[in-house]
Amino acid sequence: MKQWTHSSRGEISAQTIGQLINLAGRQRMLSQRIVLHVLLASHGDSAALMVVKDCLTTFAQTHADLVSGDGPLTGVFSEALHQLYFGTRNADEKIQRFIAQAHQAVSCIESGMTDGREKTDALVVQATPLLELLQEITLAYQQEMRSIETASLKRQSDIAEQLGSISMQANIVALNARIAAARAGQFGREFAVITTVLADIIKEMDQLIHSVVNTRNADEASPRSSVHPQGRHVRADRAFQ
Repeated sequence: MKQWTHSSRGEISAQTIGQLINLAGRQRMLSQRIVLHVLLASHGDSAALMVVKDCLTTFAQTHADLVSGDGPLTGVFSEALHQLYFGTRNADEKIQRFIAQAHQAVSCIESGMTDGREKTDALVVQATPLLELLQEITLAYQQEMRSIETASLKRQSDIAEQLGSISMQANIVALNARIAAARAGQFGREFAVITTVLADIIKEMDQLIHSVVNTRNADEASPRSSVHPQGRHVRADRAFQ
């Protein structure tokens, strides 16, 4: 499994990170559906067994996409995400362990083995810690999105400053040109027309600068929805007991 793509944030679009955020958020829901339907299947619900198999397949594939990338997805693309998945939090190993435990529980239930209840109870115990870990992963992707938005606003600001500097220099050139054309009298009429066109171009540049600045200010002032690190979920191991 490819563990780290080592892409810079500048190479990753906000749209791609938005997709990663959605996938990470869906993992939280899927993890709880897996635990719930394993519990229902252990009590003889055959329909629940089919549901948990589908959810488990989707959950495992989505984790692989988040870690390794698939198509337009980038996998683990930053140092912060790498540390979360493979460093101190070791999220990849914990999620893989959950997937393996879920498969074991399903196999035991299908075969009618006596330790099916034990496998189910072990999975239920993992529900809340895993949910908290998946919440942390989702927040990490949201932080990556904020970093990209900040970098984008910085680039817009730099462009506006550069355009402003060019516009100021062009204004000075146009002013000097008009003075020179006035001194040249009738010989400077054609030159005066050129300076008028140049002045119009400068005016359009100024309008572009104001547009960029106003867009940046609107983005900075727009309200953002926040997600609390702890989330708003109940303890799943209690809810499923």
